[in-house]
Amino acid sequence: MIKKDAILIGSGQANVPFAKKLSEAGWKIVMIEKSVEKLGGVCLNVGCTPTKTLIASAKVMHDIKVAGKHGISVSDLDINFKKTQQRKDAIVEEGKKGMIKRMGEVKNLEIVYGKGSFKDKNTVIVKMENGKEKEFSAPYIFIDAGARPAIPKIKNLDKIKYYDSTGILELKEIPKKLIVVGGGYIGLELGQMYSRFGSKVTILDNSSTIMSHEDEDVTKPLQEILEKEGMNFILNSFVEKVSENGKNVSVTYKIKGKEHSITGSHLLVVTGRISNADTLNTKAAGIKLDEKGFIKVNSKLETNVKNIFAMGDINGGPQFTHISYNDFVIMTENILHKGKRTTKGRIVPYTMFTDPQVGRVGLSENQAKKQKLDYSVIKIAGERITRGKETAQTQGPWKAVIDNKSGQILGASIVCTEGGEIATVLQMAMLGKIPADYFPTGIFAHPTYSESLNTLFSQIYTLNKNKNFLKKTFK
Repeated sequence: MIKKDAILIGSGQANVPFAKKLSEAGWKIVMIEKSVEKLGGVCLNVGCTPTKTLIASAKVMHDIKVAGKHGISVSDLDINFKKTQQRKDAIVEEGKKGMIKRMGEVKNLEIVYGKGSFKDKNTVIVKMENGKEKEFSAPYIFIDAGARPAIPKIKNLDKIKYYDSTGILELKEIPKKLIVVGGGYIGLELGQMYSRFGSKVTILDNSSTIMSHEDEDVTKPLQEILEKEGMNFILNSFVEKVSENGKNVSVTYKIKGKEHSITGSHLLVVTGRISNADTLNTKAAGIKLDEKGFIKVNSKLETNVKNIFAMGDINGGPQFTHISYNDFVIMTENILHKGKRTTKGRIVPYTMFTDPQVGRVGLSENQAKKQKLDYSVIKIAGERITRGKETAQTQGPWKAVIDNKSGQILGASIVCTEGGEIATVLQMAMLGKIPADYFPTGIFAHPTYSESLNTLFSQIYTLNKNKNFLKKTFK
């Protein structure tokens, strides 16, 4: 039995910086990770870093294809996909080496590679690759062990070759015909990426719209943009079974009870992610899970067991790297500085890295409606984004939700070349309590994408003048 001040399970974007803070405070800690290849979690190894690197390469190829819009003629366009993949691998490897170096410099930190599982509420057993075991005990345990791709129940799926969001990144060749099961954020990002590389891409989803958690007046225009690029969508489709036909894969699905099938060279299945809590023997520690298998936590990230905390994707909150990092901020404040920081009321931003991007912050209209808030909606079409016209980049709708009493911005959806950056501008306004009626007359540099916030928020002039916040400025 090796005694520590704290045990950190997993090396995601919460535990890595938290380990440094605990070390600086003099804590003796152990971090448990499955292997050195997993160090840094999903984001560095198989998530944000590699996918956004490949997406950037796909955008360069697309921009060259459409250079004719600028009067530029390009012939003999070709891609060396091996070099594209090597660039991605080099960036990931550089990030990994940097992390290994930085973590190696953290005092009082022992990193153990192996599969960790609870023995009891204070003890974790680590089974290492050589078969040996180590036991660690500590009064505090912090779990940041993430999630993994969910595998849907589809007949014969376990009998054929298919790819999840991790495996699809390692392809040596560009698929001739890629079938994607799942029309969410990951499916759309990877689908557009391979479409731009040259694949014929078809996306199947059982919802009536792509990105089913978003407002339809945002997702429909984005779908139309992707369709104009050549992507195909089969919605309201329920995949029944799959089979292999030589080197190809066939997918059978139903729409309104009628059976259809489609054949492709590659199959990508991206229907969500599930918690890794089932690998930790949480029952031995008495830790409660929710109905989907995620670890239950309160607003302070505390589990039902005293001094055991869960951060990042494994606790069932928003599955974004920046949320995991914010969980670290909460832990640092509360554990080391006796603070009372919570997850309540935090404004959650995120970006889907299609092109154009979908930048989101705060509440959607659907969410505001479900919460029965008193709100108004303003929006403009992508054709009104002047910077988009100048750059010949396709734009989508901009939309904001405003509280009718205070005039505060409740949320926004920005489908734009730099949608994530524009949403961040609005996030800063929300954090600073800057009301919506500032934006119609605020000065923004010309010509920028942000300048179109003038245009978007000028739509408040068209709202009912009985709104309380409008009385203050627009009498």
